[in-house]
Amino acid sequence: MKTKTVAGLLLFLGWFIGCSEDDNNPELGCFQEEGRQIVGTVDNSSGTIEHCISAYTIAPNMGVSMSATGLFAPCNLTEEFQEEGINVVFSGFIYESFETEDICADFFEITEIRRMDQ
Repeated sequence: MKTKTVAGLLLFLGWFIGCSEDDNNPELGCFQEEGRQIVGTVDNSSGTIEHCISAYTIAPNMGVSMSATGLFAPCNLTEEFQEEGINVVFSGFIYESFETEDICADFFEITEIRRMDQ
């Protein structure tokens, strides 16, 4: 019984600390060093890559209710997807922003992304 309790606690703590491509076995991701918590998830949403000032963002095609800004600023968008106007299907984690921040896109970590035509 103690083994199951300890194993469950370790799984919960692992989830609480971070995130990765496997929601059941999270690892540290992009924003934990800044003390940000995950406030929402996006699962298989469609969107368009946009270039905004000096970064790429994802604009969801359908409003994602947990998005405070309507845009996501992914910390881990690979070069393959850094092209304005491409349509993608993506999943990931939305991170909190702090009251003192003036942001134009929500902090976001991609767990899965693909071109919409694939």
